[in-house]
Amino acid sequence: MASQVNTKYQWVIPENEKALPFVKGLPKGEGFTPFKIIVFLSTAIFAALGLITAQFFHFIGYTLKQIFTGNFKFQGTADLGLATVYAKLNHWNNLKEFNSFFKPWTFLKRPEVAKTWDTDAEFGRQRLVGMNPAFLKKCRPQDIGTGSKFPVTEELLKAHLGSDFNLTTAFDENRLYLLDYEILQKITLADLENQLGRYPQAPFCLLYLNKNEELVPVAIQLDQNPSSENPIYTPSSPAQEWLTAKSLVASADAAYQGIVSHLVFTHLVIEVFAIATHRHLPKDRVLWQLLNPHYFNTLAINNMARSTFLGRGAFFDSTGALGFTGSNELLSRSYSGKGQIIDYDGDKLEFYKLSLPHSLELRDVKDIPNYYYRDDAQLVWDAIQTYVTDVLKTKYKDASSLANDSALQAWKDDLISEKGGNMKGLLPPEMAGQLTGRLTDINALIFIATNVIFTATAQHSAVNFGQYDYAAWVPNMAFAMYKPLEELVEHNVKDTDSLTEWLPDRIQTLKQIVLVKTLVIRPPWTSKSLKTFKNPFKEREAREVFKSFKSNLNEIEQKIKARNAELKKEGKRPYVYLQPSRIGQSIAI
Repeated sequence: MASQVNTKYQWVIPENEKALPFVKGLPKGEGFTPFKIIVFLSTAIFAALGLITAQFFHFIGYTLKQIFTGNFKFQGTADLGLATVYAKLNHWNNLKEFNSFFKPWTFLKRPEVAKTWDTDAEFGRQRLVGMNPAFLKKCRPQDIGTGSKFPVTEELLKAHLGSDFNLTTAFDENRLYLLDYEILQKITLADLENQLGRYPQAPFCLLYLNKNEELVPVAIQLDQNPSSENPIYTPSSPAQEWLTAKSLVASADAAYQGIVSHLVFTHLVIEVFAIATHRHLPKDRVLWQLLNPHYFNTLAINNMARSTFLGRGAFFDSTGALGFTGSNELLSRSYSGKGQIIDYDGDKLEFYKLSLPHSLELRDVKDIPNYYYRDDAQLVWDAIQTYVTDVLKTKYKDASSLANDSALQAWKDDLISEKGGNMKGLLPPEMAGQLTGRLTDINALIFIATNVIFTATAQHSAVNFGQYDYAAWVPNMAFAMYKPLEELVEHNVKDTDSLTEWLPDRIQTLKQIVLVKTLVIRPPWTSKSLKTFKNPFKEREAREVFKSFKSNLNEIEQKIKARNAELKKEGKRPYVYLQPSRIGQSIAI
């Protein structure tokens, strides 16, 4: 018997298959509650008012300074000369001025990272536990050196790491790691960059695990094509140039995190599964009950994101590094592996590669110490996998019970159909045979469901809830940089305070802070947490499994808290984003 389709949820298939399918409109019943809308708006408005107050005080002080220095003179022009007087009102004079946004009257806490953001150790730490913690990969010998796109040599590194440094030994001891933002290469054309006044880079950054088990940057190249106009910067470079190079890498990381790690790899991917689930699975099926809590408000938040972030004049267009055109180009590259406006040939999105085990294996990062994202994520993944396994086995006892579930088969087929979810790589290669006919292997279904729940909960929390901690201090992670690479190559950075000329101005900084403040509204204000969401099952056996899952999560919570307490004693910052009490039950923000 064929399963029935819930036509309330209809696919929108983007042209040329260069973006993930999404739901048509916002189906009735999927919207936010009035309470949640109030929480959203009040958070944004309250933050904006505080920051505007800070700007008002700046305006008064600026005006008085212009008067006392004799620069405030009315002229016989239509604007009385005020445009000239206030021409630099929106500028920063030095990095310390960013503190003005974190005063008692702004009601905004200054991020802890403001104390150490400019150090190499803090830069490296953020690649492990910051707001984009699943990007770093182990460096291979072929990734660097003469003849490669990143020609870092042993001699170059010795200038900073000492004459005893040996490249072969560093590889053997798993001390070299790499950031490679190739996907951002020529993401916007030169004319558009000049028009926007924003200049994204596609850098390489080599990091070294030192004897203190600190991961520190040791070489940065800001474009994918090595040349005299694209030099390699190291800690031995002038301090102001090294800081600027690190800031450009951090800004590239922010662009990648915002559109790829966060939007595409969590929000938009999970929307596909939510649509297929609502279209095909009856509410009395254990698979629907297992997955549905982890779709709460996802369609609503994505619907809002498409207008608030992706449209012309929206946030990515007006404030992000890439603008409207570049942002949509990056969406295309990250999903299809192809570009829309220029030739690009990269990796397409394959769902199984987003799973924690495959991500860790592909990036080869099992040896890095102090990688708390990896350690905590593994605990949560294992707990979810056990939960999913035990729940599904209450109903699917053998291959025939799977094969005969027409709703399950329709769900799987719709996920991979070119006229449906068009989800590539739904299963890893060793299980891919399950996609060509009927799905009969319980392990394949367990993998899909585990990856869906982990992505919608833990992975989203890892890339979302750290945004205020790291991007509210804008010098640490600017959403855009406002000078071209040539300015750095030509040694036009005179001191560390001149970095302010590269950073967003006061108004753009205000917008960035308001955004990240709003995006980190965490449970219970936006959704329940993994620890508090309600038992979704109707039948006793599955309900008992859920109770065991909650018990397991409580143990994980205590284990992470104990580790974090030790870190605090050592004067180190704890990693909190994957405590189950802080993990949202769904992508609801």
